[in-house]
Amino acid sequence: MRWGILGTANIAKKALIPAIQRTEGAEVVAVASSSGKEQEVAKQFEIENAYNNYEELLNDSSVEAVYIPLPNHLHKEWVLKAAEAGKHILCEKPAALHYRDVEEMIETCRHHNVVFLEAFMYQFHPQHERVKEIIASGEIGDVELMKASFSFSFDQSSYNIRLDPEKGGGALWDVGCYGTHSALHLLGSKPEHVQSISTVDEDHEVDVASLVTMKLENGTLVQVDCSFNTPLRNEYEIIGTKGRITVPHAYRPDANDHNGIIRISTNDGEREVVEKGDQYSLQIEAFERITRNQETIDDLQFKTLENIKLIDSIYQSQNGTVRI
Repeated sequence: MRWGILGTANIAKKALIPAIQRTEGAEVVAVASSSGKEQEVAKQFEIENAYNNYEELLNDSSVEAVYIPLPNHLHKEWVLKAAEAGKHILCEKPAALHYRDVEEMIETCRHHNVVFLEAFMYQFHPQHERVKEIIASGEIGDVELMKASFSFSFDQSSYNIRLDPEKGGGALWDVGCYGTHSALHLLGSKPEHVQSISTVDEDHEVDVASLVTMKLENGTLVQVDCSFNTPLRNEYEIIGTKGRITVPHAYRPDANDHNGIIRISTNDGEREVVEKGDQYSLQIEAFERITRNQETIDDLQFKTLENIKLIDSIYQSQNGTVRI
């Protein structure tokens, strides 16, 4: 598959372009930038075509699929334009900032017969399927509670797009969305009640830390915390009536040499399982299988819709309670 990159964000340069280039059967043939960095990135990664606007890339007939790492508030606009240009689309998370926008994006992509996938890369790492298998085996009993955390700190004294409310900034949109998404992904139930409380930066008017508690329709309780003020954590814990599962590198196993660690603790003792996988490359492989109709995308898009609906509701009721 021949890929075009709409934007030169760090996530594209550090993760996705290298992942595409190390994935068999995939290549990056074009890159576009509105900030004048397209030639620099094209040279760095030996990309044949460089454009100084996104429309030119979408008009390039050699491009079959596009990756969109643009700021959150621009996702809808360029997903719709890419779909109209007949390109398959891998869009950085969050897909958009409002549930109705994502509905429109998915429907437009279906109308133009192109694949749309939100880039929650973590879900393609094999450690999570192993976690599902352990839960299904009954080893930890009935699941009662899931706790998920994703945080990191950075210098907030200078401009950072994560702190820009006009561009979809905030800790929940940036990293908290992994916790909510993984709860939907792993527990197989939708949220029924949600309560949230946040620390909102008075200067930037975005949440720099949020704590979300949920009750799912199946009765499972979920707690998700995220922050821009605390050291790196990217983990979840699933607690059952007979034991618990701890996953300390849940969302960024690539920072642990691609190793996912799963620790299982029960009354019978403790054991550890290691699952290795290149989640960014596995995401590209899964995307390409979907475009060749070898896998369905319905479940992935359902989770995208449910997660956006959840976070959209949380922001609308921040520091309050909402029934989904």
